[in-house]
Amino acid sequence: MLQQKSLPVAMLESWERHRTKPALLYRVRGEFQSISYEEFRKKVFEIASGLRANGISAGDRVAIQAENSKEWGLIDWAVLSLGAVTVPIYPTLLADQVGYLLKDSGSKLIFAGDSKLQSKAHSAISAEELTTRMVVIDGPRPNLESIIEDGRASGWSESEWEQGARTVDPESLATLIYTSGTTGEPKGVMLTHANFTFLCEAIRESLPADHRDRFLSFLPLSHVYERMAGHFLPIYLGADIAYAESLRTLAQDITIAKPTILLTVPRFTEGVKSKITQTVQEGSGLKKKLFSIVVSRGAERIKNKMRPVGFMGGLLDKLVGAKIRERLGGRIRFMVSGGAALPTDVAEFYGAFGILLLQGYGLTETSPVISLNHPDRNDPSSVGEVLPGIECKIADDGEILMRGASLMKGYYNKPEETAQAIDRDGWFHTGDLGRMAGNRLWITGRKKDIIVMANGKNVGPERIENMIKSSDYVEEAMVFGDDMEYLAALVVPDFENLKHFAEAKGLDIGHNEDLVEHPAVREMFKSQIDRVNKSLPDFEKVKRFKVMSDRWTQETGELTPSLKVKRRVVREKFGDAMRQLQ
Repeated sequence: MLQQKSLPVAMLESWERHRTKPALLYRVRGEFQSISYEEFRKKVFEIASGLRANGISAGDRVAIQAENSKEWGLIDWAVLSLGAVTVPIYPTLLADQVGYLLKDSGSKLIFAGDSKLQSKAHSAISAEELTTRMVVIDGPRPNLESIIEDGRASGWSESEWEQGARTVDPESLATLIYTSGTTGEPKGVMLTHANFTFLCEAIRESLPADHRDRFLSFLPLSHVYERMAGHFLPIYLGADIAYAESLRTLAQDITIAKPTILLTVPRFTEGVKSKITQTVQEGSGLKKKLFSIVVSRGAERIKNKMRPVGFMGGLLDKLVGAKIRERLGGRIRFMVSGGAALPTDVAEFYGAFGILLLQGYGLTETSPVISLNHPDRNDPSSVGEVLPGIECKIADDGEILMRGASLMKGYYNKPEETAQAIDRDGWFHTGDLGRMAGNRLWITGRKKDIIVMANGKNVGPERIENMIKSSDYVEEAMVFGDDMEYLAALVVPDFENLKHFAEAKGLDIGHNEDLVEHPAVREMFKSQIDRVNKSLPDFEKVKRFKVMSDRWTQETGELTPSLKVKRRVVREKFGDAMRQLQ
């Protein structure tokens, strides 16, 4: 296993091995341009020099609130090379939330993205009367270019920068990543350089990934999952990172960049699955028949190590599978899903087309990866095998406990919360329920979300919710039933697909409120719930449900920045609707 090193040392080692190889790719007029490892190193030095000229030194906090871009990545590496601490902030956070994070972290500087984010940062600084200085990434001065100019004027040499970067303590703080606050105010998770480099090495030992791979960056870099696996890991390996231009252009970005490894979340994979299915349904009868045959063989193909199966399997793979793979650039070796539970049927859907979708598991507090499926030992029902160097066990009450070199130092300025999360023996209490067989781990629910029914049954709602959300017509679902004789659910439609359904049925779409109450729509959602209920024991069946007329979003309060449902908020906002289902 790894000899401890800092992230800057890992970066410099990759530079020494791969100087002329592409490190970062970004779109210019529709095509991807590359920055070599040599250029990457130079740009990191220039920004670091500018930060130093503006008073940033080891231990100082520098916040970034921007969409993914090469600039985001370069700024982060520059901050880390000085021994300073990066504080990533979700672009979707509101100004008062940004103000809280800046104040709590003591950030001296914030890099803001577009004009909307610049306005948000300015409002946050003013409202909290902070001394934090704002630098815009692209816009009026002070901007990133002026920071670089300050560095050039300072006369600091590249060799002096490198010498300092090589002395950054691996055990020093690299980043403060704030939890999304599903149960209260956000907590700053303290993660060190050694947390990340340990994990990079553990993943390299567990996945067939190396310098020949290309990653596509589109998940938020403010989330620990993308930051670790789509930002630190590729540079550690000497691979390259292609930055998607935007979510709007993502489908095109993938086909042009042709990544070999794609990090994803269930919401993305389910959305692509839904779009593919919708397109096929609009095609000919033969096309639908062939598609159906291929999809039905997904589980079998995964068991067959992704080789085509069944009568005319090879031919069907050329006719159907190859076209689906081309949508993802045609070079995908595997996709890795994290951030939330992956429904097994989604993994089998992609497997049917020869696209290997591997599920992993972890938390912000664990940097984040705890377990991961291996391409040769993939079990889509599990979250994979615990990584080497990490210990996991199941407590008496079913909670997953973890300890290892990737575990956080604690919550910033919150010693009591830290003591509650990490016991005296160093075990981190994840809050997730699970089971283990050998080194393989399964998640069965969230400890705090367990529903205690009036009949004494305890039910974990997440698995049922994921089954409901596997429908192309469902975007979100929340199952409840505390002190009730049965379970009920609030269901949020995928309104785009629902409107396609309405048009196909010749329904008058009108307002969402009218649409979700239409008898044909109600009956369609009932069929989706009935499909789920068929595979559940009687006490877990959803007996009553309500289709919501509006999406749940972060802006309206129901979702966290990482798109998890805030159950407390939903109960407060929709208490009347929930009581009507009791």
